[in-house]
Amino acid sequence: MSVYRRGKVYWYHFEFEGRHIQESSGFSNKTAALRAEARRKSDLLERKAGVTPRQPPPKLDVYIEEFLRWSKQQHKKNTHELHRRNCDTLLRFFGGKWLDQITPGMVEEFKAARLREERRNAHDGSTLSPATVNRALTTLKLIFNHALRCGFPARNPTLGVRFLDEGGGRMRVITWDEERAYLRHASQPLKDISQIILETGMRPEEVFRMETANISFERRTIFNPYGKTKAAKRTIPMTEAVYEILRRRVNGNSWRFVFCSPRRPDQPIGSVRKAHDAAVRRAGIADHFRLYDLRHTYGTRAAEAGVDLATLAALMGHTKIQMTMRYLHPADQHKQEAAKKLEALKAAQCLREEIAPSKESSAQVVPREPRKRRKLINPSIRKVG
Repeated sequence: MSVYRRGKVYWYHFEFEGRHIQESSGFSNKTAALRAEARRKSDLLERKAGVTPRQPPPKLDVYIEEFLRWSKQQHKKNTHELHRRNCDTLLRFFGGKWLDQITPGMVEEFKAARLREERRNAHDGSTLSPATVNRALTTLKLIFNHALRCGFPARNPTLGVRFLDEGGGRMRVITWDEERAYLRHASQPLKDISQIILETGMRPEEVFRMETANISFERRTIFNPYGKTKAAKRTIPMTEAVYEILRRRVNGNSWRFVFCSPRRPDQPIGSVRKAHDAAVRRAGIADHFRLYDLRHTYGTRAAEAGVDLATLAALMGHTKIQMTMRYLHPADQHKQEAAKKLEALKAAQCLREEIAPSKESSAQVVPREPRKRRKLINPSIRKVG
């Protein structure tokens, strides 16, 4: 018999097109469980209209290939690569599952398990950030949305699942001493790349893809033709240090990119992560930082130097000033100076009150004489005796 009792609820199991279907009927009554089994079989064979056979959903392993082909056509290269990496992660947890077998409970377990995983190449034992987990959930959500549009009757298991709070993001500002130690131990081309980020606030990938044709030494500017936002397309002024670095690298160089890939000179460099981690380790910097944090450092230093937010947003390629404000991290010294300024303002106000007391306290109160009532006499009126 295909219906059996497990605890207080009846379950059913049967074979359908090579698949073993084993699910809870949700009923404690055997007759109701048999009816639930019949409805499940009917749903697998027909659509809701009852005239067209329903296409059973495939396994996640198979459908991910279809999703990635669609993503490659619809998304930018970096976005597609992100989805591809996330799909590898999803297969570790949901591999071998049919689309309609993945439940919201499984997604919750996935969230918890990913938060406990350590970051790759992490030396401090830190775990994955909520943002990393959310990106994988986004990919899973897109996979099921695409499956529904293609006619597969699989309920999206991410519906009702809350994404993790990402907060303000992990941001780090290095000190001047850390910068000197880091650059002293950084190898090339990491040293030049890091100095350009610190001096211009460019994103690392913008520096990696910097082209020789977009550099103007006459105007001392760098033109960035593309980026993650519309405002990323911008012209960036050079500082003296950046000017000298680019002069040295571009002079006599016939390559398209300033920082070429060591294996393929016709392509830009892809990453300097290993060199960066080694430089941080050699410099003895206890609090590890990412290469992107050099951009955060630029934003904070520029704001502390008095650069207004509108100009800083244009320099960093932000569409909104609110995004630029995320890069402002006043140091403890500046916070203490702000407190001292407030105390000085308060002391100055008290001093002014002591030197120039209020009018009510200094003016002598002179008693007012009673006002004499004047008697108006009309000469035209005579007294009749």
